Amino acid sequence: MGDERSEHLVLIRRWLAGEIVNNTVGIEIVDGPFTGRTKIVELDQTGLPPAGFRGRPGRAPGPWNPATKHAYKAVRDPDTSAGWIYEYVGVDAAPED
Repeated sequence: MGDERSEHLVLIRRWLAGEIVNNTVGIEIVDGPFTGRTKIVELDQTGLPPAGFRGRPGRAPGPWNPATKHAYKAVRDPDTSAGWIYEYVGVDAAPED
């Protein structure tokens, strides 16, 4: 089991480094309550990441209301290893799911 765990951690490190492995990659999140984190996503058949995501910050430091959903969009960024970032769009006014 230790060997499986080690292989899994190596895979995650590769994703976090921006390497595409098994059509999955880690994309850096910029600004907003999730800044500095990485979202691991599966790319579509054309190699594009999901267009964006919404999330709640929970107890993230900052002036964030934990009940508010924040929106991010995928933006091309050739200066990153993954070639993409998720950029903060702002508070998502969409109705609750």
